[in-house]
Amino acid sequence: MFFLTDQPKFDRSHETVSVVVGKRALLPCYVSIKDATNNGNSPFKVIWMKLNNSSILTMEDRAINGDPRISLLHAYADEWNLQIDDIDEDDAGIYQCVINTGMYKTLTLDVKVPPKIIDELTTEPYPSPIRSGSNFTIKCYAHGKPMPKIRILSYDQSDDAKIISEQNEVTLYDVSRHARRRYECIASNGYPPDVARSFQLTVQYAPELNLVYVSKINDELTSSLVFIDSNQHEIRLKCLAIMNPLDRIYWTKDNHKLINNHRMHQHVSTSMDNFIISELVIKEFSNEDQGDYLCVASNSLGTSSKSIQLLLAPTTLPPSTTTTTTIISTTFITTTSSSIINELSVSRMTVARRKRPKHTRTTTTTISQEFFRPTELLREMTITSSQGK
Repeated sequence: MFFLTDQPKFDRSHETVSVVVGKRALLPCYVSIKDATNNGNSPFKVIWMKLNNSSILTMEDRAINGDPRISLLHAYADEWNLQIDDIDEDDAGIYQCVINTGMYKTLTLDVKVPPKIIDELTTEPYPSPIRSGSNFTIKCYAHGKPMPKIRILSYDQSDDAKIISEQNEVTLYDVSRHARRRYECIASNGYPPDVARSFQLTVQYAPELNLVYVSKINDELTSSLVFIDSNQHEIRLKCLAIMNPLDRIYWTKDNHKLINNHRMHQHVSTSMDNFIISELVIKEFSNEDQGDYLCVASNSLGTSSKSIQLLLAPTTLPPSTTTTTTIISTTFITTTSSSIINELSVSRMTVARRKRPKHTRTTTTTISQEFFRPTELLREMTITSSQGK
């Protein structure tokens, strides 16, 4: 038989213990019992239980629920601490440290959960291509405890970020090929790590063209008409198309598709940025090569073309040896039954040509015509010619 000299001293204050998922939780319970007649062996029993499922976790100094993560720390006589390793969300709840006298201490285990992207509700990293001019909605949802805050950012070509929304969804209107392509969703709730998901948009659009003539000194000239020197050995036309998806590019001359031959060659190259370049090279440009050249690019969204006209430069004419001035004066006179006379027109025209450096010959011609009644026709023509050297 033993006698108790004091009742247990028990801290019954309610406590909340917060721990991040995956970490270790320690739920404290201190019971101070003085028993001088029982050689330090207490007649009081301490158990731990979880109220959510009414399960008993420990009895005296051992765990009894079979969960290897749970243990009782009883290093000192008044310590009855419950330890739970590798905390998960299901461990959250209300726990009680109970003495068999009916006294108990209640603790709440609050499990914090870092943010995690909800794949089923969030836009995939590489969504299906969208057409230029259409709208696109970026969605980003995450769970965690506390509920994560969302930020959606866009990045320009210099990788500078700009926050475009702090909601779960944002709609991009009238998306063009010039719009920002990389976006990112960041979810955070104060318990690291934050999580992020990047989105890479692909915008499809019809071809856009730029056609240039490449000069002898490799200057690229934009013109709709180019005169070619007859002694120019090689002609180069360059057509740059940007389109997505990449598809066809070709040349025509006077509405006929060009085919490579020994004097005419088409070379096509592409790049990673939806550019395609076609260069047309014509050797020994001749009269039969003159005409309208058209660069045509097409894909599933449309067709675009640009044209340029190539002509041989005119040959320089030798200087003229004669200067001629012609004056034509014509008077129309009509006589009607009422004797009304109408003067209809008087016109003069002068034509000049280059002079010979040493010898000059000038010819002046004057022509006069008069018209009377329809039944009578009289003509008088006087031609005066003077010639000098």
